[in-house]
Amino acid sequence: MLGLTLGHRLARAGHTVEIFESGGQSGGLAAPHDYGSFVWDRYYHCILPQDQNLIRLLAELGLEDDLRWRTTGTGYYGKGVFHNMSGNKDFLAFPLLSLADKFRLGATIFYATRFADPYKLYRVTAKDWLTRTCGRKVYEVFWLPLLKAKFGPFHDQIAAVFIWATLTRLFGARKGGANKENLGYVRGGYRAVLGKLEASLASHGAKLRLDSPIAAARPGRDGEAACVLETSGPEGECKTFGFDQVFFTAPTSLAAKVSAPEFQPHIRRMATDYPTSGAYLGVICLVLVLKKPLTPYYVLNIGEDLGLTGVIEMTNLIDAAGETGGSGLVYLPRYLDSADPAFSDSDEKVFREAVDGGLKRLFPDFSEKNDIVSYAVHRAPFVQPLPLARDGAAGVRGLPGLEGPFQILNTSMLQCATLNNNEVVGMVEEFMKANGEKIRA
Repeated sequence: MLGLTLGHRLARAGHTVEIFESGGQSGGLAAPHDYGSFVWDRYYHCILPQDQNLIRLLAELGLEDDLRWRTTGTGYYGKGVFHNMSGNKDFLAFPLLSLADKFRLGATIFYATRFADPYKLYRVTAKDWLTRTCGRKVYEVFWLPLLKAKFGPFHDQIAAVFIWATLTRLFGARKGGANKENLGYVRGGYRAVLGKLEASLASHGAKLRLDSPIAAARPGRDGEAACVLETSGPEGECKTFGFDQVFFTAPTSLAAKVSAPEFQPHIRRMATDYPTSGAYLGVICLVLVLKKPLTPYYVLNIGEDLGLTGVIEMTNLIDAAGETGGSGLVYLPRYLDSADPAFSDSDEKVFREAVDGGLKRLFPDFSEKNDIVSYAVHRAPFVQPLPLARDGAAGVRGLPGLEGPFQILNTSMLQCATLNNNEVVGMVEEFMKANGEKIRA
């Protein structure tokens, strides 16, 4: 989405644009998948009412009337029991914490979303900050299982700013006296969004090159353009392209692997200025097409070690009759270190571990034969750059300026934010606004 949105903006500004995508379709984490009887997103996405950057882009693409809103539910599984956490009354009835614990947890959420300075929270771990603000019991009973499920080996290193960003985003989606969650989606999913972006690019003369991984980036020699890219095709053929300006939107570590020595100082400086590029969270996501619903929740958070980060039931957000033909659509993500060897596991092994080790422990009556229509396994080693307190930095406030013919611009530069498409679109808008004069020149 970052590369496509940036290309969209540059093409509309009159530049000749080419976008290189290593895979066979555009969109990255927002790319669609054919599940047999319907097409929907490879990974789970939702839109929040305060996602104004993304909503404005949707309107610009003519998709404003396809935006749908729905009040959704949230659950929590802990101590072998499902708990509804969809509103204030549910929170007050949550039995795993005392009234005093709930007061401290509520006070922490109130303080974090209204008064906390997120830049200071880069320097302290979520563990230390939550223990100090919520108390040890609340941390160990409520937060620790969630942090382990989400961050695995990084759970005790993740900076508290991630908790701030998550709470600020999620509680911004709640409205009314009951504090119910209100979420949205685009009819047709991100397939519709990407289709409109690709059409806009084509109408402005931009080229989208699929199956074109970058093998090398170097300065141009005599008679060449300022920056030269070399791609490696599926048959091993190499192609060369020259540009006045290149934006590298993949992880910084990948830029270091393909770039010439002349570009390495810029890459090292970006890695130093934006230290979240040093550690990435990846995901292996099993997606099930089901004959019937599992839960009444859009998100079921898991407070026990079941090998799953959570259960996301997409068809409790989207219109199942219109989007999936009435089938249930459930995502079972497992977040890992980007270097975890589990990314090479077979689909069958991923399926067995997620279903036998996780889903059947949650739902003992679940039957593969009777409940599952089909399944798919998606893998993404580089999903989210992690703000780790061990880096000891508050982060750079703002985006880099345009520095030369080879420019890194990626999601490690997001400040005080969770990774979502609204933040990505906003990042492009901010960069274009700050560097418009240089780009036009």
